[in-house]
Amino acid sequence: MSSRTKSQTLYDRLGVRPFINARGTITTLGGSIMPPTVVEAMIEAGKHYVSLNDFLEKAGTRIAELTGAEGAFITSGAAAGMLLAGAACLTGPDPQAIERLPEVDGRPNEFVISLVDQHYYIHQGFRVCGGVLVRVGTQQAVSAEDYEEAIGERTAALVFFLGKQPREQLPSIIEVAHRHDVPVVVDAAAQLPPRANLSEITATGADLVVFSGGKGLRGPQSTGLVLGRRDLVRACSLNGNPNSAIGRGMKVGKEEIAGIVAAVELFMERDEEAVLREWEARCHTIADAVSDVQGLTAEYLPAYSNPGGGANASASPLLRIDFSQGSPVDAPQVQQALEQGNPPIVADSSSTSLIFGSMTLQDGEAEIIASRLREIL
Repeated sequence: MSSRTKSQTLYDRLGVRPFINARGTITTLGGSIMPPTVVEAMIEAGKHYVSLNDFLEKAGTRIAELTGAEGAFITSGAAAGMLLAGAACLTGPDPQAIERLPEVDGRPNEFVISLVDQHYYIHQGFRVCGGVLVRVGTQQAVSAEDYEEAIGERTAALVFFLGKQPREQLPSIIEVAHRHDVPVVVDAAAQLPPRANLSEITATGADLVVFSGGKGLRGPQSTGLVLGRRDLVRACSLNGNPNSAIGRGMKVGKEEIAGIVAAVELFMERDEEAVLREWEARCHTIADAVSDVQGLTAEYLPAYSNPGGGANASASPLLRIDFSQGSPVDAPQVQQALEQGNPPIVADSSSTSLIFGSMTLQDGEAEIIASRLREIL
């Protein structure tokens, strides 16, 4: 007799416990939830055989058309996109250079990269494809002057972390790079929304811009986008799957290709202001639950209320609940109670506050969080 029942999901059968995600589109928490349109596109794609190279090329053309970029290539996530962007800067479209990576045969291979971002797998990716890192700045800040002082004869590209580095700084970095005839690679993995970033970052002159497909775009988690200069995007594709190159193992299947195209189409069509209003309303629903609790203060933080990295540099509106000494319980106790409940609720925290992101909440979940908070407090 089968151990399956109609009421059981795969998670049930494997003993994996889903939760309400109030932290954000974090890779280790599953990224985002795909809309039905995206899931349907993936199911349809799975019913047919197609030439993967042909599908990737035409899907890239469609995404470039939607975003206004010269070129677009679909990758297996933003980290793979950054590695392939690095490879593209090392090889261009030269088939012999592509075949030889990570050997660069004397070509420029230094990537000037700031220390402000702690995702060292990005640093590792540039090294894997044959790059040498020239790290500049500090973990707190980096300047255009820091970048320029590090540029030399072996510089292959400058790397910019959008979100960790302020948007207003990017034009000066691009100006420095292009004055020295080197490209700029922008890591913008989690910088959607706003929708404008899909077109405006490349329009500033950034040569390659990398986005996650499974965060704000709500596409398959195992997808990413590289947008930018046509020649460098072409070099990304030649270095990537399904070609016999350094990116062969970073496979994107036909289902994921279909899903990310559908996700971008949906993202470009949706009423962004209405979505933001819904996210804000969810934050206020949670805030109302603690408005009369002594020792607690709730503060609403609009998305990008400080794009330079202050109060909220997130794509999602946030609600921060601060706990004073007069509160009935402290923040870690409430966090633990939320995570141990049914369903579990995962939020960000510090020793004195809880932070709820509304971007990843589904319909009705803000009300569940509010109810649970009332019970705990």
